[in-house]
Amino acid sequence: MGVNQTQNWLFVDALIWSLVILCVATFAYRIFLRSNRHLRQLVTMTRGTKQHYFTENHSDIWPTLKKNLIYAPLFTKRHNRELQLSKAIGVGTLPGRFHTLLLVLYAACNLAYCLVLDWHQSNAASVVAELRGRSGILASINLIPTILFALRNNPLIGILGVSYDTFNLLHRWVARILIVESIVHTLCWIANSMESGGLRQVHESLATSTSYRWGMIATVFFVFILCQSLSPLRHAFYETFLTGHRIAVLFAVIGVYVHLDKASLPQKPFVQCVFMLWGGEWLYRIYTILYYNVSRHSCTKVRVEAMKNEACRVTFYTPRAFPSTPGQHAHVYIPSLGWFGSHPFSVAWTASPTPTMEDGAIAAFELERARRRSSISEIDLEKAIAARNFANRTTITTRPIVPDDIITTGSTTAVSFVMRARTGFTRRLYERAAAAPNRTLDNLAGAIEGPYGGHDPLGSYGTVVLFAAGVGITHQMLYVRQLLAGYAAGTVSTRKIVLVWTVPDSASFEWVRPWMEELLPMPGRREALKLLLFVTKPRNMRDVVSASGFVQMHGGRCNVQEVLDKEIWERVGAMCVTVCGPGAFADGVRHAVRERIHVGNLDFVEEAFTY
Repeated sequence: MGVNQTQNWLFVDALIWSLVILCVATFAYRIFLRSNRHLRQLVTMTRGTKQHYFTENHSDIWPTLKKNLIYAPLFTKRHNRELQLSKAIGVGTLPGRFHTLLLVLYAACNLAYCLVLDWHQSNAASVVAELRGRSGILASINLIPTILFALRNNPLIGILGVSYDTFNLLHRWVARILIVESIVHTLCWIANSMESGGLRQVHESLATSTSYRWGMIATVFFVFILCQSLSPLRHAFYETFLTGHRIAVLFAVIGVYVHLDKASLPQKPFVQCVFMLWGGEWLYRIYTILYYNVSRHSCTKVRVEAMKNEACRVTFYTPRAFPSTPGQHAHVYIPSLGWFGSHPFSVAWTASPTPTMEDGAIAAFELERARRRSSISEIDLEKAIAARNFANRTTITTRPIVPDDIITTGSTTAVSFVMRARTGFTRRLYERAAAAPNRTLDNLAGAIEGPYGGHDPLGSYGTVVLFAAGVGITHQMLYVRQLLAGYAAGTVSTRKIVLVWTVPDSASFEWVRPWMEELLPMPGRREALKLLLFVTKPRNMRDVVSASGFVQMHGGRCNVQEVLDKEIWERVGAMCVTVCGPGAFADGVRHAVRERIHVGNLDFVEEAFTY
């Protein structure tokens, strides 16, 4: 009664094609950007090549789009700085202007498709029945992008070069649209049932029809998911939320499938597609976890070192080579602390624990002695480096300390992270490590999953400015190593690397000390790399004295606009600014970049985990 299947399928096709067109447009945009950057790198990577042409903008259109749409927050400045009702209650972050535009258009399409009904029918029940069919079929097709966008191994991430953080944002809002359509579908069915026989008819239908009963179960679970996923609850109890969320989604999707199957409805292939995507992704995740963490000789072991300022340096020793590139993150598992829960962290460093060190013993000894001192001193480190003649050498890699029962091979990889103690898993990790002898835990069983992300190579830019706050430094370390190696080898366009790191006090330098020691002797470091350290709460002003031009230390907060303006004035070629840190800091860097976007060829990349 009243259901217009021809029109229903027309709007399903329209929704599918709108998503396909968006993906094709995004793919074309990414291909254009990658081609442009690759060509720029080929032209400018040879040492001595002038990069003046790529320093300037050659049109006002592209900078205007970047400033007012692509890089723009929703309103003026706030983007990843969390909105808070109080110090203890947060309500999430605001999407950017471009993402908001996409979401509004998608929601408007769904609303319009639901409202294109035959309003001229004299029987109101027929209009309600038509809305019931329309909202039901749109909800079923929206299940596919809802699940697809939530997958860590969503194939569109790699194809389109769009971050998981963006897809996670889209997942949340498409899911909300789906739930609203499911509720409308159920309410319309209740209205039609009451029209024909009152509440007794509703009760009888639920008691006698498996399809209706499971449809109602699915709706109840959808409403539970909507309430459970509200930002204050999600952020306050994230680990509990994630487990409950997955269970609720599984029951909701099963309910939809049984509802469609028992009624022999043509939307059943949509739900089958969801099961294939979800199940296939889990099988792939299990395969990759087993592949990288289990071999015939050993399995992954974990070393945890409790550091100052409630942070841990955590190293996973995988039995097989772990293929991480700069800008990537991974999910880590330590069952003794978090059962089977996984947590995402930026990969700070990767290395083989068995490098060749035949004639580097003296320098390694001096480096180790300098590393034991209480604070970073570039003078001490450079004296240690001077203990050997590196004129014909590249990098001396300090050998990671390997757990006793690890059987190292040529493919063994040490993958390191820095984890700041917050709540839940990271708090338990720090407290257990801090209570251990020497503040170190060895030989923990663990696993690593990934890597994920890393879709923004920086080798085509003449100038790269890397901003980090707190543990955000982990996102930038591998970029520095890769760009320095490329500079020395003549394989990147980068001629100037500026690492800006802001920390509460100088004790935080210990987090990355071993990796800084590996960067110091790299060829070209003096010419290409500058490190700006901002200590916001120095315990002693002697801690913020610059040792040389390579390391410039400052007391107080980083004036992002001032730092950026100086580097823009002295830039070489195209310039990229990246940031990883708390929301307020990242918003400040974004704002500073947008203020100068018309000055030259300037790009912006932000690494964020807005779960």
